[in-house]
Amino acid sequence: MIPLGLAILSHVLTDFVFQTDNIVENKNELRLKGLFLHWLVTFIVMILFLIPYELSVVVQFALLVSIIHILVDILKTISVKGNPQKRELFALIVDQLIHLATIVLIIPLFSFNLTDGFLNITTNLSRYTGINIGQLQTEKLIITLIVYLYVVFGGAVFMRKLFDYIYRNDTETVKRTFNAATNIENVKTGKVIGIFERTIVLTLFITNNVPSIAFVIAAKSLARFKNLSDKDFAEYYLIGTLVSVLLAMFGGLILINFW
Repeated sequence: MIPLGLAILSHVLTDFVFQTDNIVENKNELRLKGLFLHWLVTFIVMILFLIPYELSVVVQFALLVSIIHILVDILKTISVKGNPQKRELFALIVDQLIHLATIVLIIPLFSFNLTDGFLNITTNLSRYTGINIGQLQTEKLIITLIVYLYVVFGGAVFMRKLFDYIYRNDTETVKRTFNAATNIENVKTGKVIGIFERTIVLTLFITNNVPSIAFVIAAKSLARFKNLSDKDFAEYYLIGTLVSVLLAMFGGLILINFW
């Protein structure tokens, strides 16, 4: 279970944290540089997360998963060509499901055994610090990190694709909406605010402080109060806020049921 969790955790980091806009742009154009860099990051990060296990097994597993990963990404890019705004949202969801299924189906083919070096480190750590690694809730921690990363960072990508899909036939509304938004902050700042929003809402939800979520929404609304008089911006803002909160609450439900 732990190797599976670590492999999925490395995948989420690779796709939503370590993948730069430049790599995404190059991938979307099927340029070798972007595809190679994304494959290399996928391969290296997975090895680093599975480093406590036998290196030969880890390298073989990471190589197989990373090759399939990049092939799936190429197929996804080809599938959205011609009508990206309409297809990218669904392609994102299918893409992630395939990546996760790949890891789940391939990992039973390999035997992951902890190395003597890692076992010695944990033994010495327990001896000198009194921390028993074996008693730590490692699986719970890994699942929590995966859900947080998917909600917080994966949610940012999902939101962008969702808006592209909703406003795919209304470019004028999009232009006016973004013009209104940039009176307060640029797009990157808005993305950061969304990241903090989902982090706070998810944390409040899993700690049983649901009523406090209203204060987060109220604070965000107060900062954008002047722009809410614009009907298009108000709709854009409402959709974004509700979807962002729903993503965080959905992630919270997963964690609560898992715990």
